[in-house]
Amino acid sequence: MKWTRLTALLVATIMLAGSGVNAEPRRKKPRIAKPLRKIHTDTIAIPDNIVFDSFDTPAEESAEAPSFAISDNADDASIMGPTLIDPETMWLFVMQRNADFPIEIAQAFYDVGQRYGIRGDVALCQSILETGWFLYTGGTAVRPEQHNYCGLGVTRKGIRGHAFKDPREGVTAQIQHLYAYASTERLPKGEGMVDPRFALVSRGVASTWHDLNGRWAANNHYGSRILKLYADLCAFSAARQ
Repeated sequence: MKWTRLTALLVATIMLAGSGVNAEPRRKKPRIAKPLRKIHTDTIAIPDNIVFDSFDTPAEESAEAPSFAISDNADDASIMGPTLIDPETMWLFVMQRNADFPIEIAQAFYDVGQRYGIRGDVALCQSILETGWFLYTGGTAVRPEQHNYCGLGVTRKGIRGHAFKDPREGVTAQIQHLYAYASTERLPKGEGMVDPRFALVSRGVASTWHDLNGRWAANNHYGSRILKLYADLCAFSAARQ
């Protein structure tokens, strides 16, 4: 009888321990955050503290230069439209910061922009932002010999991006890429495809420069910085007249 009681007591003790009444509470496993979704962009981020996103009017000219500003609305921010600034003015505007800037690039932005109905003068300002006034400083990934003025194919650090045979082809690739974003139409008659990333764009998804935020570059101020440069270009043009 005594052994029977001892056996029952032992079994009860074992069952009580297994039930977890006196056991320490189990710690929950730490939750591992899922990686963020990769943002598809055509170029890497343009840093917020970039130093070449504005044009400073010389002090001696600032008093006489007429003020000019564009309103931040859909019409002013549209990618498609006429190129209003002439090639010489675009060339001189960049020359304020880069004395070696070739006029043939400015001429190409004017000609190709008109051909595609893309605002070539604003596209030039996009290139100023992407290349650092065509000086290729401040951390730009592309090099002058690539004739890549908008960072096409620079999708992460360490990647140089695409290269083109001459300035006009490089400008055409950029204009075509803008055309892919802003239009659903075919290329103008007689134009061959030179943009290697044209097919990667959802056609017509971006009608304004602001729509390129997070698409062309992983930067929420990308469009605003381009348009700020364009406002400076227009002020420079007005001062010349």
